[in-house]
Amino acid sequence: MEKQIIKRIEVARLVALHKLGVLPEDEERRLAAWAAQSEENRQLYEKLLHAGTSRNNGMPTTEKAWQDFTRRYRVRPKRYATWRRVSYTAVACCAAVLLTTGILHFYSRDKADEIMTPRPLNSVQLVLENGNTITLDREEHAAIKQTASIPLEMNQKEIDYTTVEQESLQEIPVYHKIIVPKYGEYTVKLADNTIVKLNSESTLKYPVAFNGDSREVWLSGEAYLEVTRDTSKQFIVHAAGTEIAVLGTTFNVNAYDSEKEVATTLVNGKVEVSNEVTTQVISPGQQAITSRNNPRIEVKEVDTRVVTAWVRDMFYFDEEPLASIMETLARWYEFRVVFENENAKQRRFTLEVSRYDDIDKVLNFIEETRVVKCRKEGNTIYIK
Repeated sequence: MEKQIIKRIEVARLVALHKLGVLPEDEERRLAAWAAQSEENRQLYEKLLHAGTSRNNGMPTTEKAWQDFTRRYRVRPKRYATWRRVSYTAVACCAAVLLTTGILHFYSRDKADEIMTPRPLNSVQLVLENGNTITLDREEHAAIKQTASIPLEMNQKEIDYTTVEQESLQEIPVYHKIIVPKYGEYTVKLADNTIVKLNSESTLKYPVAFNGDSREVWLSGEAYLEVTRDTSKQFIVHAAGTEIAVLGTTFNVNAYDSEKEVATTLVNGKVEVSNEVTTQVISPGQQAITSRNNPRIEVKEVDTRVVTAWVRDMFYFDEEPLASIMETLARWYEFRVVFENENAKQRRFTLEVSRYDDIDKVLNFIEETRVVKCRKEGNTIYIK
């Protein structure tokens, strides 16, 4: 560990001198050779190279280093050129020390204080009927027998139950459960060819085979479903006290435990939404809102592209207030938002960006409108 720290200090020193324009030619070659050794080295070099000039990371730039030095040591112009050369060399060295310190501060900051590009916190879990859990984190999961009689096709992105031989199963339903972690996504292809794409922090419980008079699954979180049509077996989704019944259709269900409402959005087909008191049939382009504490079912027109943007790994905001946009982004990237100008909260934006873009790129899109300014400090974003 000590050896690695010394290495970083040396690299930071060379980069700092390079940024000041005083790095000797042989040292330039040495730094370039080191950066070319590996992709990790190259990325570190790029990060250090741009660290001191970022307006968001709070580090001393070359200009600030000069100002700090002149203020601290009261440097004034002298009459003799020889002294000036010595003075400028000293200043360059001091600036390099300040810049190196800043770069190291940038590199060694606790990762918890940075806004990171989202990555799954852990692997997707498959819970079998006997309670055993399998981690779906390897590519070589083709046709592995999870029980004595159920061979499945699976990988890091999808599990397929259409290959299960229905005749080999008992009449008593066998249930599996998929648990998707934060920042993760996973697709389940059910035995009837219905496709269920699960969003971050979602859970789906389902039978290995649909042997009864209906096809029933249980959802917590958010899912996009493409249900295979079967007039003899209605497909039913149970989600936080709401029941969605279909024959064959495509729709989205948002039923996170943290939310007070369940939103069912129909893309095509026909859906019947119930809350144990009321039943409402909705058409494509409509969204049904149900709540445990409200017997009414609210139906409204929505843009399905916005609701289902996550299926395409996108954020899509259509004329939405900035406060709402930042709330959604903050939940995904895990940062804190401070509005230095309250009026900025109600400014409306139309924005479509990848959910896996770096947050800086997302903020740049917002700033390009020249309506607001965004400033990032640690894990807090200030907007004015």
